[in-house]
Amino acid sequence: MYIHEMIKETNRLRDYMTPENDAYFGEMVRSLRSSSLAEAKGEEVLLRLAKEILEAQNRNRPIQELYGDSPNAYCAQLVADMSIRQPRSMKDKVKYYAMIPWVALTWVFFIMMLTGFFSKWFGGDLTYTRISTATLLIIAVGSILLVELMTRFLKPESKKGKPAEQIKLTPREMGIYIGIMGGIVVVGVLLVIFLPAFVVSPWNSLIIFIVGLLGQRFFFLRKPERSRQASGEA
Repeated sequence: MYIHEMIKETNRLRDYMTPENDAYFGEMVRSLRSSSLAEAKGEEVLLRLAKEILEAQNRNRPIQELYGDSPNAYCAQLVADMSIRQPRSMKDKVKYYAMIPWVALTWVFFIMMLTGFFSKWFGGDLTYTRISTATLLIIAVGSILLVELMTRFLKPESKKGKPAEQIKLTPREMGIYIGIMGGIVVVGVLLVIFLPAFVVSPWNSLIIFIVGLLGQRFFFLRKPERSRQASGEA
């Protein structure tokens, strides 16, 4: 939907709200439209909230149970969560933090597949790669910390399309991240002694890479049924 269509639909839904719910939603409108969210994203969120409020209203459920007593506080938290590109619900957070190492390891095996086939392409033999379980653990945990660090450096694009602003990390915060990364490396080096290593052929790497891509598509990138229905209604 275009922005003007979302605004029109949101206003139409407001006509069905009770005065109390409309006043509460009005605070949300003012809060989100004056926030750092891009205009299109802000109107998309408002349309979703309007639908949720009407759904709660039809069930005689106070919207304070959904969003709390302060609409401004809820919207501020919502914008903050979206600014660092993190999901709100516990289920979505588990999915989010599982996706990061899944994607990282998928492309690690892609690189291993390329290096394995490289010599074969030039007339040599297939190259088998030996990798430690500890190395895979370092990559998995390190990828999460790297994404967390990067998402705190950048804010999303402003409503007027200005370049993303940088967030300044304090020396203490930077030291914590560096310390954690260093600790992971040290622990990983120690785990190499105890955890097994295994040899992977280029063909096995290719299979793991394909499975990883399929997993991203079906486990992490698929929209929930409710979201698909909402998109269809919009």
